[in-house]
Amino acid sequence: MFNESDEAGLGVVICNSEGQVMAALSEKIKKPPSVVTLELLAARRAAVFVSETGFQQSCFEGDSEIVVKSLCSSGMEKSVVGHIIKDTLSYVSLLQSYSFSHVNRQGDAVAHALAQRARLAFPLQVWMESVPPDLDAVILAKLKPPE
Repeated sequence: MFNESDEAGLGVVICNSEGQVMAALSEKIKKPPSVVTLELLAARRAAVFVSETGFQQSCFEGDSEIVVKSLCSSGMEKSVVGHIIKDTLSYVSLLQSYSFSHVNRQGDAVAHALAQRARLAFPLQVWMESVPPDLDAVILAKLKPPE
């Protein structure tokens, strides 16, 4: 969420099994009422983006444990954000296979950088088989095996 405005950013990156970027997205949206809502909107946007790009299998990773748990189990559908959960699940149900996984903030660094990029960019930017050049270092750091 951008403190200086009523906007927030979404960042999505699609990688293949080797960690190579297949597509990336940075989008500016109206600021939602909570961080959990923002994280759910990011998950839904990721599901839509995977569908739009034609991929049939996906492991969705996110750094919000609450969101990952809400997408993996029932019970939150009648909450204030239930409609976002249902919508996300309807998109992923069209895929051949999918899973949701919680990662730490470093594991989500590329998506976070793309979300921050939305602050100064057009409302929607998409890259195919790449990310903006200034994010190459973030990608390399993510792919580098731990020492």
